[in-house]
Amino acid sequence: MLDKNFEPDICKLEALGLLSKYERFTFMFSATFSDEVQILAQDFIRDNYISLVVGKPNALNEDISQTIEEVSNASKKDRLFQLLEQNLSTKKIIIAKFTFFFA
Repeated sequence: MLDKNFEPDICKLEALGLLSKYERFTFMFSATFSDEVQILAQDFIRDNYISLVVGKPNALNEDISQTIEEVSNASKKDRLFQLLEQNLSTKKIIIAKFTFFFA
């Protein structure tokens, strides 16, 4: 959320004064933590925080592949169902982006 410009909203929650960063547990999860986000996070976590890294920091996972398909709006849903049917027996994640416009 910090890297998606939610910092002002998080600051508003912090300003409510429910618990200071020293009186609460704060957990942050991410596949990647850029240096910029780590600096922003310092405002919300204790000075003596614990960082747990699984794998090599800032390393790409070579077991992940990405395929991008450009599909017409009319056939997006059909193609998504096609991919799901083809990959039911394998462990894969399929991400589909749909954009809807309303007048």
